[in-house]
Amino acid sequence: MEARASLGLLLLLLPLPSGGLGEHHGGAGGASGVSSPQGSVEKQSGHPRSPAAAPGALRPPSARGRSRLGIIGGREAKPHSRPYMVSVQFGGVHACGGALLNRRWVLTAAHCIPKRLQGPGKVVVGLHHLWDHGAATQSFAIRAACPHPDYNRKTMENDLLLLQLSGTVARSRTRRPIALLRREPAAGTACSLAGWGGRREPEAALQELEVAVLDARMCNNSRFWHGGIAPTMICFQGRHRGAVPTKGDSGSPLVCGQPAAVAGVMSFSGPRPGDPLKPPVATSAVGHKKWIQRTLRRGCAARPELPSPSTRPGDRTPGTPQDEPAGTTTSAQP
Repeated sequence: MEARASLGLLLLLLPLPSGGLGEHHGGAGGASGVSSPQGSVEKQSGHPRSPAAAPGALRPPSARGRSRLGIIGGREAKPHSRPYMVSVQFGGVHACGGALLNRRWVLTAAHCIPKRLQGPGKVVVGLHHLWDHGAATQSFAIRAACPHPDYNRKTMENDLLLLQLSGTVARSRTRRPIALLRREPAAGTACSLAGWGGRREPEAALQELEVAVLDARMCNNSRFWHGGIAPTMICFQGRHRGAVPTKGDSGSPLVCGQPAAVAGVMSFSGPRPGDPLKPPVATSAVGHKKWIQRTLRRGCAARPELPSPSTRPGDRTPGTPQDEPAGTTTSAQP
């Protein structure tokens, strides 16, 4: 029975076409809301290779096999049907998605914090069209950025970040928190993902994608992620041919169940969009629930320095989130 289940998942995975995921070069940053670092994973005999100085040399695990994510093959979401979705932005540019957990905190990916900031960071709640900041939306500066203390930008383990907002979100039809899923989703569980990807046109609307959770053992075998999937990661694939998250979708919540709840946070994917042997991977929120709940209560001690809204972009060294280390992530870049 177990062999048949794994075979069924394998057959479901293989039809996926390529095209959609962006590439990352370098480590993952900490997500305070902007593009995440790019990188990929290269392993030999199951072990990550160390970085080399020569051009074209293999990069660390997160530098070569993982890439950034925008949804391909999905559909436009019904306006405000996902009132928990937020856009994490730097210098006015969308970098990552995120989930509103309560009126003061947002969950996203740790690699979203860029090594070099190009402008002040903010979180926008209540959006449908990315740049339509009308009455349905609220914008907040980032008061504190709390990455998971064990986040590893090379292996992409514990790729989670909690952002404390400078104010309190006013609950409405377009702005509403979402809960964490109670249990880890099993292989075959139907879930969904939404995001704005790397699109920058004013009319860019929130896109959504139906996905299915894959068997972790299959994702870890030598033909797939070759042991690179940790117990606190969730491997998944689009339910329809050609449907994959891509550049700019990092940090977006993987939601499952009825009512929908956060199972994980989009973390990384393979360098080629839709590569059936490198399915997208999310960091489990369920597996980190104690840390999340503790941080929501107490905040965090170590907080990456972020520019305030009054900081001028010229006050900092210009750069893009892609300059960051490790991890083929899915955030967008300015």
